[in-house]
Amino acid sequence: TLGIVRLGRTAERTAFARRLWRLARGPAPGCVLVLAPDEVRLRHTRGLLEALPVTALLAVERDAALADADSRVWRASSGEMLSMRRAVTRLRSGGNLPAERPPARRELPADVVLDPLRRDRPAWLLPALLRPAEKRALDLVADWPWIGEGNLRRLMGVSRSRMRRILAAAERLRLAERIPVDGVARWALTGRGQALLARRDRASVGAARRRWNVRHVPSGDRLDWREVPGSRSRQLLRNIEHTDAVHRFIGATAAQARSLGWEATQLDPPHRASRFFRYGGSLHSVRPDAFGIVRGDGQEAPFFLEWERRAPRPATMAARLAPYLRYYATRRPADDHGTLPLVLVVFDDPLGAAHFLRVARREMSAVGVRVPLWVSDRETLDEAGPLGRAWTAPGLWEGDYAFS
Repeated sequence: TLGIVRLGRTAERTAFARRLWRLARGPAPGCVLVLAPDEVRLRHTRGLLEALPVTALLAVERDAALADADSRVWRASSGEMLSMRRAVTRLRSGGNLPAERPPARRELPADVVLDPLRRDRPAWLLPALLRPAEKRALDLVADWPWIGEGNLRRLMGVSRSRMRRILAAAERLRLAERIPVDGVARWALTGRGQALLARRDRASVGAARRRWNVRHVPSGDRLDWREVPGSRSRQLLRNIEHTDAVHRFIGATAAQARSLGWEATQLDPPHRASRFFRYGGSLHSVRPDAFGIVRGDGQEAPFFLEWERRAPRPATMAARLAPYLRYYATRRPADDHGTLPLVLVVFDDPLGAAHFLRVARREMSAVGVRVPLWVSDRETLDEAGPLGRAWTAPGLWEGDYAFS
């Protein structure tokens, strides 16, 4: 018997760990196939699977979906790459079927209009009405709430007219909505859109809405961030200038990578970019504004992004760098990503960037830890782009390429 477990894009780390915990304590199948949305979460999931009393094979979901029986995309705990045909021949016989109640079908609210011409279609058919591009757009809007159409189009890599048709379909199905913020139209998922993605990923609909709901009663023509009920959506709207700066950076990264023949294989929002690790006997974390992986010329370059809107004081700069000094003093960066990710720090003005470079050089020398740090400013990035000659590092006085 084979068990199949999928880690969805919207699934929370703790909730998924509980799922594996329950699987380890119930009737176990002969083998478990685990699908992860990307390489980083596949590495994290591998550690969670050590408690399973059965063999577990892991694969990135996209690789498994495109593979045939002889494609070597499944990874054993030893690191060996196996094809499905080879994996099946190595399974131990036996295993039990899960002894759980059959899942009850969860339907979306009855007033969802699937098709104005076919109102007899049941609500649970909604995912079948969405084209792949529309599903991808919903995932990106879920990742980056309050994103503008231009940045979303850069992430998607489609024309303006195509982007508008995709968003019109999502809006017609009441899965995403356009909300004016300071005169700029921004996009976010509706409650129905959040429910659709949460149920797809076996996540809590209530928890998703508590964090991301944007339902509001506008005060005149201006949306007040205090009126947004979702805790994380409210925080992003409160700091909309910072949020928009991060959106522009990840959109520019995707577009420039595409123009160079490269690929931005992964772009994670803040709630998925955090890394937790142990240092000095205590649990610590780094919480960047984004995490990404750029692939080009046969190599991959992971990176963390920190965007600073204003130049803080030297003491504040040192405090911002401290979590990365602790993180890179351990083996976790290489364990989490297979290589050392870059740390990209962007300031609104060149003066703040110059001050931070001086502070960073002093702090790294003091503790004897080298962080692969690159610093830039908004104007330079607008001219050269994230993949261009826009970065400086401690000890360098001229701009250089961070991704090389």
